[in-house]
Amino acid sequence: MTRLRMALHKGEELRYLSHLDYAQAVARMIRRSGLSMAYSEGFNPHMKISFSSALALGITAEAEYVDMDVLADVTVEEVKTLLLPVAPKGLEPLDGVILPDKVKKMMAICNYAIYEVRGSLADSIKGQVVDWTKALQSFNEAQTIEYEKVTPKKTRIIDVKHFVKDAIEAKQEGDEVVLTMGIGIYHEGTIKPGEVWNLGRTQFGWPISDGYVIHRKAILVEGEDGFRYSPLDSCVF
Repeated sequence: MTRLRMALHKGEELRYLSHLDYAQAVARMIRRSGLSMAYSEGFNPHMKISFSSALALGITAEAEYVDMDVLADVTVEEVKTLLLPVAPKGLEPLDGVILPDKVKKMMAICNYAIYEVRGSLADSIKGQVVDWTKALQSFNEAQTIEYEKVTPKKTRIIDVKHFVKDAIEAKQEGDEVVLTMGIGIYHEGTIKPGEVWNLGRTQFGWPISDGYVIHRKAILVEGEDGFRYSPLDSCVF
């Protein structure tokens, strides 16, 4: 048996696929490829695959990662060769590594994500070039930012800067802006990139509209040394 970790694209064609639908699409792609996969036991066996995160509906990703147990002895290139012809648009295999027998689940170790949030400028300043360093300064330099996070189960006050430690960067493209933000994902929770966008707009006066689209540039493992690694780096196994 070969245990692999594969990086898969989640492109624009799959933006409005839920995580469950995305996982089912991956499983169907693997079945069509002819790979002989390991399955769980019991009355309702499932293909043994697991993901790095539950990517929300409406978010695309440069790479989503899946761990998979293949019953045959295969290489990453052989798996890519089998998957590529049957991969739907937006779900192309990108890269991969062979894993040791025992590894921690990616959901337990992937604790940092980088997002690009794209939206329009506020109507009042369309056609102008914004000084984004100045516009983002008060947010980026704040030591703490309280935010009331509402979930179906409870409402609580969180410190946004506990999750958004690095400065947010902006790139204006005509009447649109792309905000790049790194967000920590911890055992106590996280904050959504859309929540940061709306917080900046309503509490910090960022000159942006209320509409946006989100693309995840990376999901990473932040080590105790402060360095961030790809799930494919051997040091995270």
